[in-house]
Amino acid sequence: MPDKTLLIIRINAKDMEKLDECVDQIKTIESGEVKDVRREPIGFGVEIIKAGILIGSKEEALPERVVNEIRALDSVEDAEIVGMTLL
Repeated sequence: MPDKTLLIIRINAKDMEKLDECVDQIKTIESGEVKDVRREPIGFGVEIIKAGILIGSKEEALPERVVNEIRALDSVEDAEIVGMTLL
């Protein structure tokens, strides 16, 4: 049975002018191992951030804890899990 899960999280920044600062803050979370963070354009100059975060599969509450930790960052308006896969 796989013991790791990769979460794909979509993140909306509070300030579009400070996306780089938001990316740097996301990389500091402690509830999961940040594997990749990307800025993705969604149209009309607006960008979102998508992060790939590796967590252990044993604890059921861990995905929600990761999302809550990201939402608690100063530069983040909202975050939601858009995908996950077992590794």
